[in-house]
Parts: sequence; structure tokens; C-alpha cells
Amino acid sequence: MIRLVTNQDLDAWMELAREVEPLFGEMVGNEDFINGIKGCIASQSAFCVVNTDSEVEGIVAINKAVNEIAWLAVREKCRGKGYGYQLLERAIESLDKSKPIYVQTFSPGVKAGEAARKMYLKFGFKDDKDSGKNPAGIDTVIMKLESLRVC
Repeated sequence: MIRLVTNQDLDAWMELAREVEPLFGEMVGNEDFINGIKGCIASQSAFCVVNTDSEVEGIVAINKAVNEIAWLAVREKCRGKGYGYQLLERAIESLDKSKPIYVQTFSPGVKAGEAARKMYLKFGFKDDKDSGKNPAGIDTVIMKLESLRVC
């Protein structure tokens, strides 16, 4: 089930962030990150997927001001179950589809990012521009989903 992230989910978000720090860079000890996720919760700009025991298994955060997916991660033990797909679908539904939607993700050839790239490509995202190395030192790109104009 997908639902809004609440203040009660803050610890679960921090646990997930700690798990993915090798890919994203330090977050748990970063005051800007902590303030950012609190802001996402307050503005109802973050969604989580929960299992049948109501445990948070993945989170996506969006930034409506710049029409982007700001953060997406799924617990390693839960990958391959479609949770990332469900979160990305909810994120896109919540953004302005009349404008391009952006996401920063791993560059082609980054083994650890192959599943994420495959998911974004499946939704129609395309590489837009190089984005350098992320805080973990991994090469990234900005991907763009062209506007989905309704006739």
C-alpha cells in the first residue's frame, strides 16, 4: 500500500537512508537532509510503500516547485517486488505532467544503478545531461520525462 509519509515514519526514513548511504552519500548525519525530509513530510511531498505489517519498505519524495523526484529508495530486502515502480508511479501522478519531470540517478554503466535506470527508462525518462558525481562519488545524470500533454 502507498500512503503519505508522516512524522511517525521519520525513524523508518532514517533507517532507509542509512541503508542506501553507500550509493547516495551521507544523509543520516546531515542536518540539511534531515531538515529536507521533515519539510517533505510537512508539505505532504513524500510517499511510502508499506508491507502488510505496516512497515515502511520504500520512500519517494518529490519537489513540486521544480517538478522533480527528489529522492527514491527501497529497502534492499524488498527490491524486485515492484515497490519502486509503485512509488515512481505515485510521484509522477503528484507532479505537473504538463511540464517535464526530472530525476537525478546513476549514469549508464554504474552497476549498482542498473535497476533504477531500467525503471526510469520504462516510464519514458531519457538521459538529459551529465550531473557529475553524487556525494558518494558515483557518476550521475539528470533524466527527463517529457510533458505528458492531454489533448
